[in-house]
Amino acid sequence: MKKHFVAVAGAAVAACMAGAANADTRVSFATGLDYSSGDYGDTTDTEVISVPLSARITSGDWSFRASVPYLSITGPADVADTEGGGDGGDGSGGGTVIRTGTENGIGDTTLTVTRSFRRLGGSKAYFDLSGRVRLPTGDEDRGLGVGATDYSVLGEIGNSGDAGGVYLSAGHRFLGDPDGADRQDGWQGALGGWLRAGEKTRVGGSYWWREASFEGNKDPSGVSAYVSYRMSDNLRVALNAGAGLNEATADYSAGVRFTWRSEAINR
Repeated sequence: MKKHFVAVAGAAVAACMAGAANADTRVSFATGLDYSSGDYGDTTDTEVISVPLSARITSGDWSFRASVPYLSITGPADVADTEGGGDGGDGSGGGTVIRTGTENGIGDTTLTVTRSFRRLGGSKAYFDLSGRVRLPTGDEDRGLGVGATDYSVLGEIGNSGDAGGVYLSAGHRFLGDPDGADRQDGWQGALGGWLRAGEKTRVGGSYWWREASFEGNKDPSGVSAYVSYRMSDNLRVALNAGAGLNEATADYSAGVRFTWRSEAINR
């Protein structure tokens, strides 16, 4: 697994460095606060507070992103099996964690490399192809991580203009097996869109779904909406809210996200 990680990370960094010589390069950082709550089919709710930390380097058509959440989880459900750290997993049906109080700590780390294909056929359409690795940096015994290395490949096609945009994404996850668990690979997908509501404001919404990580569990799915406001040329704030569509997902979630982006390094 370590060899795979080094190869993926090395290729991503090399791609970004190679593109920097001939294209603008930007660096961005994001953080915020997310909250979710759900019973996941249990008699007691499980609450998750997540502080996401991420950094992204974008150079030309390539980008490399690293993210890790700081988690505070209270309740019995095993919700570590998420893409974003706190939006709800497969509930308590497949995990082995036994949590009687509140656990705090770092969650799993996600590394993503993306190649963008813009203005397809001279239009405003685009296609993004991403490879993702999730590393087991969270404590599995405390329910803060999965305890295995996961890989995924995702594609997103969309159309984005000055007034708004739409997108459709699909991907496949290749899941590792922690001790005592048999997780199954599966598909995932999402669709959404956004509209410009003012010179500095955007509003958007999405629906997402993925196959359960454990056989016999329900497939997690949900809907979300957000409003984003550009505070300055470099800083943007976004408020989001979401709801789960079954007991495999948090009943509801809400959060705030701050994103800072640098000026172009090379012009």
